Amino acid sequence: TVGDPETILLREILYVSFIAISGFGALGFYQVYKRLKNRKFVAFLGYAGFITTVFAMMPQNPDVITAPMDLVNDFRTVSLVGVSAFWLSVGLILGVLWQKIQPDRVKQSKFQ
Repeated sequence: TVGDPETILLREILYVSFIAISGFGALGFYQVYKRLKNRKFVAFLGYAGFITTVFAMMPQNPDVITAPMDLVNDFRTVSLVGVSAFWLSVGLILGVLWQKIQPDRVKQSKFQ
């Protein structure tokens, strides 16, 4: 395992808690989004503020980082770029497929 074996349970609880809070927050702000008429961007800004606050309030990892900080920061930067590129690619590909297939539209049969 990575890190102190004594803190595995704490780190798992923190991770699952953050994911759960994020998911329930997304559901809550989706309800806000549906109720807003002309200013739907407010829900996006609200969720961004909410998740930023939750992230800032989460306790720090109790494990001491023993690797050189240059290496750790480079890894974090490359990871952020890689994950961002992945999700951007997934979003673009699914968006193109959605436009091509148009599953949200009811298609009329030629034989009616």
